[in-house]
Amino acid sequence: MITNKQRTVSFAIWAARILAPTFIFLVISSCQKKGNIEKNLTVADEPVIENTSSRSETQSFGISKNSINKWNDIDNPAKDGWQTEALAKSASEQLKNLGKLFFTDGSLDDIITRDFTTHRLSKKNLTTVSESEDLIIQSAIIRNDEETGGKSYLQEELITVRKQKVKPYDENYVKFKVTIVDIDTINQNFRTTALFTIKFKTKTNIIQRNAVWSIDWKGLTGTPKISDIVVQSYDQSTRLNQNNFFTEVTGSTISSNKCYEEQLAYGMNHWLSRTPVRAMLNRFGTPGLSIGDVNGDGLEDLFLCQEPGLPNRLFIQRENGQAVEASEKWGVDWIEDSRSSILADFDNDGDQDLAVACYGMVVIAENDQQKRFVPTAVLKTSWSTSSLSATDYNNDGLLDLYVCAYVNEDNGSSIGTGSNEFIYHDAENGAPNSLFKNTTKGTGKFSFVDVTQESGLNQNNSRWSFAASWEDFDNDGDQDLYVANDYGRNNLYKNDNGIFKDIAAKSYTEDSASGMSVTWADYNKDGMMDLYISNMFSAAGNRITNQKEFKSSAQKSIRNRFRRFARGNTLLQNEGLTFKDTSLTARVNMGRWAWGSNFIDFNNDTFPDLVVANGYLTSKNESGDL
Repeated sequence: MITNKQRTVSFAIWAARILAPTFIFLVISSCQKKGNIEKNLTVADEPVIENTSSRSETQSFGISKNSINKWNDIDNPAKDGWQTEALAKSASEQLKNLGKLFFTDGSLDDIITRDFTTHRLSKKNLTTVSESEDLIIQSAIIRNDEETGGKSYLQEELITVRKQKVKPYDENYVKFKVTIVDIDTINQNFRTTALFTIKFKTKTNIIQRNAVWSIDWKGLTGTPKISDIVVQSYDQSTRLNQNNFFTEVTGSTISSNKCYEEQLAYGMNHWLSRTPVRAMLNRFGTPGLSIGDVNGDGLEDLFLCQEPGLPNRLFIQRENGQAVEASEKWGVDWIEDSRSSILADFDNDGDQDLAVACYGMVVIAENDQQKRFVPTAVLKTSWSTSSLSATDYNNDGLLDLYVCAYVNEDNGSSIGTGSNEFIYHDAENGAPNSLFKNTTKGTGKFSFVDVTQESGLNQNNSRWSFAASWEDFDNDGDQDLYVANDYGRNNLYKNDNGIFKDIAAKSYTEDSASGMSVTWADYNKDGMMDLYISNMFSAAGNRITNQKEFKSSAQKSIRNRFRRFARGNTLLQNEGLTFKDTSLTARVNMGRWAWGSNFIDFNNDTFPDLVVANGYLTSKNESGDL
């Protein structure tokens, strides 16, 4: 492997011999061009935050104003036949106005009709789902005969929150997402389904309410007004103190290292425009990390993969909780395009070795006396590696490696750049994944053999894989494998004595969507391991795919598969050799644009909870409607 220091020296020699004359010529001939367009991007889905002033931001992307205006005319749902989208935009603006009134005084007259009716938006007779000394989670049973009221009901709800909430203002917010729009052209009305979330601090508690509202609107043109709100579901969590469950400690842990201020603090966008090469996955900003005790002191250390041209980082934890960057000392400051890593004992000598999935290969490095890593094996893989997972699949006492890969490196042909054709809902032209059997004999003498074909894992092995996870789902004593794929169906490979068969279709686990991660746990404590898969939730996607105009000439089954892409994450309950989709009843599908997920018991009540990492980079002016 090439270290940062070695690459710097060799590059300097090469530059002195070759680039210096070229550079002088370019300067003299005035042919040098400089261009540096940096886009200030942030995560979309910005909430309505209390007491924040509106702001506009103009950015220069090298595009003329006329071109932008022309595109805005084309992409105008009010003119192109997608009336539902125009109404969704109007409704969302009104809901933002309503959201502000939970925190500040104001009039409802421009938001609701004179004959407005509503359920009680906050419920009183709640069923406690979970309770501990510092957290209560409750849910309401919604009845069809609930009492309704008028404007005074809504005003009472708003005033109650205003009286309860306290500063800091930026921690109090309201969010709405409009997911369904139905039009009644005869009566010039429409109905929306909207997800509602409010979080605010009181003097003693932190309260969050999540609900689904069915909202009737009057007016198909101009600014619509709300005529009725029906609460379809309601959940409430109450933190019985004002302490956060988790505290941000990135700065206090690693900011004392030089690399933090010089490199890590800048973020992906800064470096994306500066990397020497850019493959498709680099644009996603998803290099992996792994945790393990590399020096045997009983403290967990952190290995961080990075994009091409940036050295991987190894942070060694101290007893005071701080971590010291030691990648150069440990010989792992490689500047290859690193995608994923695993710290594990591959030679059974009692220490943590390192496997790193780079562009086109996996590098295995031996832990040498818990002082440094020495690369001892390189495994050839598909170019676009995306993640690693390890298990002893054949029960021989050695950890084996499964490597996920994403896109074929074919100059964009597989994503339709040449033909403008790409099967979005069922892609079968991704890069193949690989299974490497560990045949190591002796400390540090790493040996791995590609057994993808002979093990049966070449079946359905041309999908766009993001992640894989091992688990003995059928309790037969060997590890089975689930693979989460983008652009279509996932795989569940059943392991029978080291030979695998994809049973995803007959076990109802294909979950055809945009799979990006997978995690296992027995969430209902029936002795069978259940599955949770991260996909993408899209409010706009839910609305559009439910309209008759969407792919009107396609078969219903195809339309349903596209609709599934917008639904979000999936929870599959293990029922033996088949699984049942319980995502909606468990209310765990709305994980937004979800990249990773894990079952963890964060409150030590023995029940597995879920943490979902989500978001994507869009402009600050983005509506958050994706």
